[in-house]
Amino acid sequence: MDYCQKGVLKREDILPRYPDKIDLYDDRGNLVDTNVPLEAISPLLNPAIKQMVQLIKRCVVVDLEGLEKALATGAVGGARCIVAGRSLKLDLVANAEAIADKLAECIRVKPDDDTEVKVIRGGKTLLVYVPSTRFEAGVEYTTGCTTVAAGLCNTIIEMFNVDLFDADLIHTAVWGRHPQTVDMLGGFVKMLLAMPQANEGPGYALRNVPVAHLAIITRKNAMNAAALASILEHTAAFEMGDAIGPFERLHLLGLAYQGLNANNMVYDLVKENGNGTLGDVVRSTERRAVEDGVI
Repeated sequence: MDYCQKGVLKREDILPRYPDKIDLYDDRGNLVDTNVPLEAISPLLNPAIKQMVQLIKRCVVVDLEGLEKALATGAVGGARCIVAGRSLKLDLVANAEAIADKLAECIRVKPDDDTEVKVIRGGKTLLVYVPSTRFEAGVEYTTGCTTVAAGLCNTIIEMFNVDLFDADLIHTAVWGRHPQTVDMLGGFVKMLLAMPQANEGPGYALRNVPVAHLAIITRKNAMNAAALASILEHTAAFEMGDAIGPFERLHLLGLAYQGLNANNMVYDLVKENGNGTLGDVVRSTERRAVEDGVI
């Protein structure tokens, strides 16, 4: 795919800063595109990377199976928290499709927006894409999680005719121990990103997505997982202010060669050192740098 000629990114959209051009290869070592401007993979310009980041913000998961069990036993608010004598037996999993439709209706902003609620794992889980309009109207990425949590409470209360005296149990089961905790500890609505208070500092959100989650998203494909991890790492660098001025090229080159297999470098190193050690990889990298005239 030609990033500059096939509608993905137009050349006039690129402010030329660097002389670097890269060849991109897929996870099988096949050439995808040649002579790609380094700026074309910038998280500030590349449509695919920007779409990934937006999906990460918009994507929220609801554990309906866990929520149903918690309500039935009164075990809400996290580990070792059981409200004795309180329980609600609601068939959430069996009614997953109806819940998904009503939840989508609840959080939708416009008739033709990008709201989507998918039923997966046989009704045990909902995958929710919160409409982009809700993020555009605010400043925090937590909008996705809070929107789904509030919408789910409203949906369950209305669908199952939960009265005033049991509605609080629904809220506690969905939201967890929040606001006693800064996160939704013990709740059954999750997002990929940690709550802002759990991050080390400004711009760390994308860097803190757990590796296990990346492995699941990429279905344990090592090359794709490395690419996704690198995209998130270097995109975060722009948010942190670490990829500004002369340091921008550093991060773009890192994204290109470490994550996107530019010039087939990652593939070649893995193939060459499949049974090797870390030291073997370092030596192969040094040898390639000498051959390419980098050092």
